Amino acid sequence: MLSWYILLLSCSALPLLLVIFKVKKRSYSHKPPGPRGWPLLGNISDIPKKSPWLTYTEWGKIYGDIIYLESFGTPTVILNNLEDIHELLDKRSAITASRPRMVMASELMGWGWDFAHMPHDDYWRRHRKVFHQYFQQRNMSNHFPVIRKTTSVLLNQLSKSPDKFRAHFRQFAATVVLKLTYDHEVLSEDDYYVNLADKALEGLLQVVHVGSSLVDIFPVLKYIPAWFPGATFKRKAQVYSQMTQKLRDVPFERAKKQIASGSLGACFVSESLGNGVDDDIIGNAAALAYLAGSDTAGHTVSIIAAFALAMIHFPDVQARARKEIDDLTGGLRLPDFDDRPSLPYIDAIIAELFRWATPTPLAIAHMSQAPDVYKGYYFPSGTLFIPNVHGVFHDESRFSDPFRFKPERFLNENADFDPFNMGGFGYGRRICPGRYVALNSSWLAISRMLAVFNISPAKDENGKEKITPPEFVSGLVVHPAPFEVDFVPRSGKALELIQKEDTVF
Repeated sequence: MLSWYILLLSCSALPLLLVIFKVKKRSYSHKPPGPRGWPLLGNISDIPKKSPWLTYTEWGKIYGDIIYLESFGTPTVILNNLEDIHELLDKRSAITASRPRMVMASELMGWGWDFAHMPHDDYWRRHRKVFHQYFQQRNMSNHFPVIRKTTSVLLNQLSKSPDKFRAHFRQFAATVVLKLTYDHEVLSEDDYYVNLADKALEGLLQVVHVGSSLVDIFPVLKYIPAWFPGATFKRKAQVYSQMTQKLRDVPFERAKKQIASGSLGACFVSESLGNGVDDDIIGNAAALAYLAGSDTAGHTVSIIAAFALAMIHFPDVQARARKEIDDLTGGLRLPDFDDRPSLPYIDAIIAELFRWATPTPLAIAHMSQAPDVYKGYYFPSGTLFIPNVHGVFHDESRFSDPFRFKPERFLNENADFDPFNMGGFGYGRRICPGRYVALNSSWLAISRMLAVFNISPAKDENGKEKITPPEFVSGLVVHPAPFEVDFVPRSGKALELIQKEDTVF
């Protein structure tokens, strides 16, 4: 049996070796600089497993803004400079908008419906179109009532149990997305749909990065039966694929039954079905929106958790933001979406959160579908481009004191910079189509938390503040490491506003 296994590897490796030889022969002198790799294996031992964006930023100081890596013959280019990223991924997106094949995740674990990782083709475009039509910016005012109601619940929860703030943030993000997508109310942090997403994403988190599984390097291994010695990956895939399928099907089928019974309210599914779009595409797009509301995969929880972290470390920012709100509302009401043009510092805080605590420090890899030449470098078809968003957002030539949280930079020296066009939500044709929900949800939650709470470090039994340096942990998105914070209503009037707002809905 072992000899059969080796034969499979050999058969898979032979065409790969031929590709390696052809690429090396044709383009060896035209590759960007980068760390020297091993024959055949390339740079597989150089690619960092933990916080690779930090390594890529340091490599940029050695090799330049465009860095070349190779893993088992796959050309990979790290992009550290915003101008190069915009040129290659925005202006040349017709070439670079595809995604690498993900054998373990998409073909074995069942994530093939996830159009964020689909190839750039007509099938992907049909998904993107139906998603964009409902969640685009001009439709956001239709979604404001859901965001307002969910924010009111969040404020009430924080006033009663501030120690559970992470669970409240998680429920907030999930409620907004699940209500907008399936008309599903999340009534507690133990909601079935929220937990289902977490369980399914647990598997995806292990295999989503290119080359993290041997079967991604040697796709022929997907045909090995699960009982075969060494095929643990197949058995793991079978377990997780069941949860992946449930995540896609359970809420969608429930919503369709509610449509048939006339009990489903206005939402993405109810407004999309029956409009000439295939049910499968609607179900896939709905499931991706569902994922965007999760703690593991979505931006919203990451951003508002980073906001709480920033407020305890930079109280001067909190004081300035609160004054801006009080000057507008007089402390007599909560800020609302119509107030946004009058609250520029709140927008600056959100922009700085994306820069300082970037949820996706490495954007999802793009893959080219045609050969190209840029700055004298030859990129064959199938080249992976990985934008180092962290490097862009911490570039000292653009941002002074880049590791300090300074929202005012987006009102002063960096007023012309828009972090949401610099990589906060991706690039080109693959920019996140759900970004407007995340941004508006975060804006209302942050502005209203500032309006009614003093956000301060938690204290121990002796009254000493429990505060540690800001740290972050990575997954599909980056989150602040565990920390403690206290949310205390600013006054009796603030508490009254919290309670009054909660009874409106």
